[in-house]
Amino acid sequence: MYKRICLMAALLFITDMQGRAQRHEQLWFDYQLDYPFANVFLFEVSATYSTVLTQEFKWRSLSVSPTFEYTMSRWVDLTAEVPLGYTLQKEGSNSFEVSPIVGARFYITQNKRIDTRILLRYQQRYFREIEKDDWDISNRTRIKAEAYVCINQPNLFTNNLWYGIVDYEEFIVLDEQVDERYANRRRARIGLGYRLSYKHRFELIYTRQSSRNEIDGDFISNDNVIQLRYKMYLNPSKPVPAND
Repeated sequence: MYKRICLMAALLFITDMQGRAQRHEQLWFDYQLDYPFANVFLFEVSATYSTVLTQEFKWRSLSVSPTFEYTMSRWVDLTAEVPLGYTLQKEGSNSFEVSPIVGARFYITQNKRIDTRILLRYQQRYFREIEKDDWDISNRTRIKAEAYVCINQPNLFTNNLWYGIVDYEEFIVLDEQVDERYANRRRARIGLGYRLSYKHRFELIYTRQSSRNEIDGDFISNDNVIQLRYKMYLNPSKPVPAND
């Protein structure tokens, strides 16, 4: 499983896509707050600011995504989230989006040096072009394979842990694509994370993203993204006191 994820990511990194390809560099900043409770539930809120690192045009996005997860069994999590996002697509073109998502995460291996997972999601996008005052609705599925590799500790639940991140995701539009500058088709990531303690975690991720510009023409953009993420976990589990 881990080898397959690495192979898919490598293919995206080295393959020249067909069509009029462009290349853009982006920078993303993430803040993620997690609150697990009752041993089986997790409430999470993440905020992301994204921008393109080029003088040719302006593009930036700000999004907030509340997520609720339920651990159905040791091997399956159910997820529901409602991302909200505002994007400057280009000068004079802005958009607002609400995109409810439901999904399931399947654990292939866990509590080992290499944890592997499959995440399947269905997303319905309510996309508003602000200048046109027009709403579009689009549906897509997202399929993601991911692996976390412990470098200096036996599993992901130990402190002072360095870990590697490798994943690959496909975006499959089921009907009409919305008019946006970066319409995602596939994405591969490789990164390094550090868990200082239960509460504080840090990640540096490089993403190779293939997207299609649906505003200025039907050409493909192969984007390089640097992503900086800080995770804060609250409500640590308390040890059960011994009976007298």
